[in-house]
Amino acid sequence: MKNIENLFEYSVGQFEAIDHLLTMGVGAHLAALVFFLIMSQFVAPKYRVATALSCIVMVSAGLILVSQAGLWTDAFKFNGTNYSLTNLTFSNGFRYVNWMVTIPCLLTQLLIILNFRGSALKSKATWLILSAWGMIITGYIGQLYEVEDTSKLMIWGAISTVFFIIMNFIVGKAIAAGKKTMDARTSGRVMNVFWLMMFAWTLYPIAYLVPVFMNSADGVVLRQALFTVADISSKVIYGLMITYIALDQSAKAGYLPAQKVLGRVAIGTDTELRN
Repeated sequence: MKNIENLFEYSVGQFEAIDHLLTMGVGAHLAALVFFLIMSQFVAPKYRVATALSCIVMVSAGLILVSQAGLWTDAFKFNGTNYSLTNLTFSNGFRYVNWMVTIPCLLTQLLIILNFRGSALKSKATWLILSAWGMIITGYIGQLYEVEDTSKLMIWGAISTVFFIIMNFIVGKAIAAGKKTMDARTSGRVMNVFWLMMFAWTLYPIAYLVPVFMNSADGVVLRQALFTVADISSKVIYGLMITYIALDQSAKAGYLPAQKVLGRVAIGTDTELRN
């Protein structure tokens, strides 16, 4: 039993709350996938990879949440009063494996709309991905101890936090450099993306620490609520904001499909297409 979810019985309300949270996460990611697929045709080619990465994130995160939802309903069965554990166990560890894919995509998206290209993009992306993987791997190790030894959970969480700080330091420097290529309004939107990242990514360590400050069935409900809000904020809403910035910059560069979808040119206007 590596995760505290397997330690408790759940009332009908608690069980269904978690089931509904996981299902909501699946729905949000699948709906966003359709949106990003449609919007990709309106983004200038130089930003299109960012939209493609949003699609990858939605598929990857959506599939893992489908798995989590199925595992939740399989691991617990109604005993007439509460939902109790069967011969299966529920694990949050799958989330960490998924983050190994999605977080590098999210970080690379940001670099693309910040107009990093070539060697600068590769260098920044490499350092961001390495720090993200360090954060995720150490967090994964830590959560393995949340039932047996919360002191080790805290130690590995502290190590993970070091990587988290390094990653955000690199992100902050990248945003400061990228803003110089944008007008005031667009750079303001990029800062909104940054603050969304700080909000959403702070929810994950809070969820990680639930076994320390709320080791109960209610704590499990809180943890899954935190995960769901963080997932939707850091992937779906983040992707929507990145896509709008990509469309905005495409339109400002004279890309006609982006201008049309944003309503900045009358349909049928003969405007030169530029990438």
